[in-house]
Amino acid sequence: MDWTSHTMERIPESGTLKMFDLAKRLENEGKKIYHFEVGQPDFPTPENVVNAGIEALKKGLTRYTPARGIPPLLDAIEGSYKSRGIDFDGTKNVIVTPGAKMALFAGFLATIDAGDDVLLLAPAWPTYRVMIRALNAKPVDVHTNGNYAIDEEALKNKISRTVSALVINTPNNPTGGVLSNDNMKLIHDLAEDHDFVVFSDEIYESLVYDGFKQTSMLEIDPTMEHTLVISGFSKSHAMTGWRLGYAIGNDETISNMARIQQNTTSCAASFTQYAGAKALTGDQSSIERMVEEYQKRRDVITRLFNEIEGIACLNPKGAFYVFPNFVEYGLSSATLAELFLKKIGICSSPGGVFGEKYDSYLRFSYSTSLEDIEEGMSLLAKFLPTIR
Repeated sequence: MDWTSHTMERIPESGTLKMFDLAKRLENEGKKIYHFEVGQPDFPTPENVVNAGIEALKKGLTRYTPARGIPPLLDAIEGSYKSRGIDFDGTKNVIVTPGAKMALFAGFLATIDAGDDVLLLAPAWPTYRVMIRALNAKPVDVHTNGNYAIDEEALKNKISRTVSALVINTPNNPTGGVLSNDNMKLIHDLAEDHDFVVFSDEIYESLVYDGFKQTSMLEIDPTMEHTLVISGFSKSHAMTGWRLGYAIGNDETISNMARIQQNTTSCAASFTQYAGAKALTGDQSSIERMVEEYQKRRDVITRLFNEIEGIACLNPKGAFYVFPNFVEYGLSSATLAELFLKKIGICSSPGGVFGEKYDSYLRFSYSTSLEDIEEGMSLLAKFLPTIR
């Protein structure tokens, strides 16, 4: 008997983690690997956050929590946004989840029906598509220009009566591009006019450069009538392994998501929630230091890519990715990524997994050391002429 469900036909292997697994195998064989593939800060979790988690463990705070999250963390999330002039009720409008992925999936389950169309501003993180297809809904790419710049007419032309949601991610993975305040207003106006929900993935919002300030969709839609914001602690506080995310939305949506969490994961791990509360209420200087270092790395990797003949690489405003175009080399992104990894130990993510029009691109994360960036780009510059 074949025990595999038909749902699994819609859930492929992760295109980004596949490269990571291959790189680890080569590393175990003794090969030097330059890791540009994984979107993971190379900074440690701030000491005060670690200590808060340890203290919670020592106090025996290791039991189930309410599905929505512990009151100290809900209050901390509410207070963090209130300091930016964004008001909501943490007890009604927030749910804490084991990672932002769970917040996204629960949000999709709570709002999207089988057969719906879900618009994605593309290029887009591939997990969005997988989650949407798992629900037997249809992801529809809306291609952006350059550094995630909205093509207003292209967006309007994709809207139909079957569209139930639009997913945006700013700063964007994989381009590092950002949406302006005007872009966000346009999106909200369209959501109101055509009655769909906007999933605003704001996980990278604190990692922005050159004085840019990222607008939250909560500033545009304070009633959250057409908005669900997704965020978490992995990128801002280097807490990827703590698995702690959250969603902010209207009472109905959050209540529905809580029912989903009650029947799946129950809650986020208790001690990580206490650590998360400290992350928001304690010293924030670690974020400033990360942003300063990322900006240095961004400047270096962008310059080095643009010095290589035949490569175009835009300068991102946020996150920690660049998305250079290798179209002149005439190979698919998967072929290039595997070639770079096996021949010179450079691990990147193939652009084809981020959308059908991006198969000549590769995503490089600069959440790695300046030394590795410089060494890796030097190897790449020497290797590329051999395949051109």
